[in-house]
Amino acid sequence: MSVALVTGANGFLGHYVCREIQDRGYEVVRLIRGSITEDKKTSLISAKPTAAEICKIIDERQAAIVYHLAGTSHASDLEALYQANVFFAQSVLSGAASAKSPPKIILIGSAAEYGRPVSADMTARESDICGPISAYGISKLAQTHHGLAASEAGLPVTVARLFNPIGVGSPASTALGSFVRQIASMPTEGGILRTGSLHSTRDFIEVAEAASAIVRLSLLSGAQGKVYNVCTGRGVKLEDLVSQLIEVSGIAVQHQIESARRGTSDIDTVIGSNDKLSAVGIDISKPDFKAVLEKMLSHERTIVRKS
Repeated sequence: MSVALVTGANGFLGHYVCREIQDRGYEVVRLIRGSITEDKKTSLISAKPTAAEICKIIDERQAAIVYHLAGTSHASDLEALYQANVFFAQSVLSGAASAKSPPKIILIGSAAEYGRPVSADMTARESDICGPISAYGISKLAQTHHGLAASEAGLPVTVARLFNPIGVGSPASTALGSFVRQIASMPTEGGILRTGSLHSTRDFIEVAEAASAIVRLSLLSGAQGKVYNVCTGRGVKLEDLVSQLIEVSGIAVQHQIESARRGTSDIDTVIGSNDKLSAVGIDISKPDFKAVLEKMLSHERTIVRKS
């Protein structure tokens, strides 16, 4: 059985990617930070993993693929952000390149790498010049450049540039995850949903579909050295999603906009083109938002009741 190593396996996307890989017959080994483990399906890494320790794990596990999902959009300072999003990735790339049998590498990029849309139709394409305007976007673009440089040197690297995944388990650090958690915590008579401005339009993708696309990309023979947008190619207004969320909640929710609440991006519209992904036979449909929101809310309400 082929082995896949996964960083960030315990995260939102990681849960779905691990399940997808296992469904395709791979043995999944999670790379986690810690000092003790008796689980044969995990390998321990340090707080700041080095190329040497990554190489050792790859060789010991005889890994065929490494999915590097670990990263953060929030950090205490710039050094911590770069450690999470750039230096860790470089350790993975260098460690893999030094392995006895170098594995395929899948790096998870971000729509934030593009910055403001440069196309007249406000759609971001892989061929566009990237101009990130946030520290997070800059750090993720740096990761992409390191990955493509490693590919030029002979390591099979693919970059999956992910847009806005949503679904059960969405963290409260995301706008929609926060809104779902607020409503799930309300009593049956309802309450107040506090949000920032909802004028933005985003390309939301159901997380299970995103995971499927990422794994399918990893198995393509001609995807190495390339960047692929993982998106639906369609924009949805955040205010429309919030209206649907309030509707499916079944309780009296009052919506209150607070100017002090701000997201991680000031860009109004972030929509990706999925033409390149479709060209290799990977099609992603627009989510059934009502069904997704119902599942997210039900899941969070279950957590609230147990707490």
